[in-house]
Amino acid sequence: MTTMRIPCSPHGRRFFWVASATLLVLPQLSAQTAKQLVADACYNELQQRKQEPFWASQVLRHANGHVYLEKEIETAAGPVHRLLLADGREPTPSERRQEEDRLRKLRSNPSVQESMKKTRAEEEKKADDVLHVVSDVFLFEDQGRQGDQEKLAFRPNPAYVPKTREEMVLHAMSGTMLIDLQDKCFAQVSATLTQQVDFGHGLIGSLKKGGVVEIKRIRLSPGVWKTYSIKVDINGRIILFKTISEQQDETRSDFKPLAADTSIEQALQKLAGS
Repeated sequence: MTTMRIPCSPHGRRFFWVASATLLVLPQLSAQTAKQLVADACYNELQQRKQEPFWASQVLRHANGHVYLEKEIETAAGPVHRLLLADGREPTPSERRQEEDRLRKLRSNPSVQESMKKTRAEEEKKADDVLHVVSDVFLFEDQGRQGDQEKLAFRPNPAYVPKTREEMVLHAMSGTMLIDLQDKCFAQVSATLTQQVDFGHGLIGSLKKGGVVEIKRIRLSPGVWKTYSIKVDINGRIILFKTISEQQDETRSDFKPLAADTSIEQALQKLAGS
């Protein structure tokens, strides 16, 4: 991966011709150039994760046959959210009490806050670790430009040996990605598990072949991208053959920047006024 900062802002030279007719005859990227583009996008994402402010947004979440609209505020300890609508209606008195009890516990219980902070730190580290290896885990094939984005197909690199469970799952995926050429940032990733993934030879757990992941991102300002849609549908079993179903379907909107030092208490105050 390059050690030089790749600007995530659209200053300097543009990476595509304006005329669509010209775009059609531009040469495709070589495999090495495609890999470098992915490495640059990963590098930029890592830098953005270190520097970006927190955000408030609305989250439309599908779960267990229901649709929930929540307001979410990011903090250094992790996201804090409050239910706004359930299946298109106002929360019932019982649902409101549950929300108030949950938020009150978060405000008054340091152990809950510490647990949330620990979970966020673990998730952030895993995400960073994945971004450090993406360009090596896969082989890439250029599929041409779509406007100001480059479409790349990816498949497992047979020469790469996964070192963690996250890398094992990653290495079993194939799909496509779109990379914005102005900012050199990921715009979309669509992946499918093309083979079953076994942990501990299947004794600890496994993920079934055919699971899908789709991530879509939006450019909020020059060089600043946020995930606005994530869909996960992966099935398997883990620990003593307990069946699990990892399904996630969330869409974010109405992004508003917050201070980089936003605390849980400040987030709760903002949510109380929602």
